[in-house]
Amino acid sequence: MVDVGTFNRLSPDEQSEYQRHADKFVRAVLKSGTQDGYDFEEKYPNQNINGMWCLAKSGSTEAFAGIKSSSKAVIEALLTGAVQNYGR
Repeated sequence: MVDVGTFNRLSPDEQSEYQRHADKFVRAVLKSGTQDGYDFEEKYPNQNINGMWCLAKSGSTEAFAGIKSSSKAVIEALLTGAVQNYGR
């Protein structure tokens, strides 16, 4: 789970979307083959592909874990959670 401050900055709809993706996202990050949250952030930057925000390897159009959102804030919150918690 991302920190409370980041979560509270999301709109109610964004909070619901974040919660729908969070468990799947955490499992996928742990299986990503990265060393920690910062390594993950380097390998999977936030990108806008065809009008949808997602994390994807540079040069790829495939969304990490199949997670896409029209809200950049939702994807940023998922990424923030990974950076804050991965490796603990």
